[in-house]
Amino acid sequence: MGGCALLAASCSLFPRPPSPDHQAITQRSAPAQLAQLNFGQQATFARCTPPACPIRTPKTLAQETPASSAKRIDAPITTEPASPTVPSPPVPKEEISRTLTLRFGLGSSKLSPAARTELNGAMADWRSTGHITIIGRTDNTGPLAFNDSLALARALAVRDHLLKTYPTLTPALTVKAQGGCCFIAPNDTQAGRIQNRRVEVVFQMNEGLPP
Repeated sequence: MGGCALLAASCSLFPRPPSPDHQAITQRSAPAQLAQLNFGQQATFARCTPPACPIRTPKTLAQETPASSAKRIDAPITTEPASPTVPSPPVPKEEISRTLTLRFGLGSSKLSPAARTELNGAMADWRSTGHITIIGRTDNTGPLAFNDSLALARALAVRDHLLKTYPTLTPALTVKAQGGCCFIAPNDTQAGRIQNRRVEVVFQMNEGLPP
């Protein structure tokens, strides 16, 4: 009797494997689940009963690298060399000119008191002039040869008056004359002919000289 009891006790130490019927009952008692098979476009879904269902694996996202830890590489700044400065050519000085018109009587080359006063006043303002051109003119009255000589006589009268007052002006004076030319008014009226009987005194001076 004692030996049988000992044998029975030793047999109870080893668990008996579950029978197939017990496994089937256990599977039927667990609820069915919907499981995903494969991934992406090849993914399919099927019903399964634990423990035959796929095991979910935890997924983690990669941590982004802080912007501060990234090394900043600045591109070198290239600068173009400055082009050499080319000096500008000197600007030629422009001449300042002024024209004084003196009137004469019919067929006369004599300076009137009014003409002398105008000429003296102009010279007082233009003593530093660089050059003076005296141009004699007439109207169309009379022959052309007479008008040419009359135009020259009027220009010489102005020149002589200037040299008498300012003898040092000789190198700066130029005399020109032409009658029956370059009218500034019609000759068919008396007023127009008076305008044409004239001497033009052109004062030219370099820029920068005092008047």
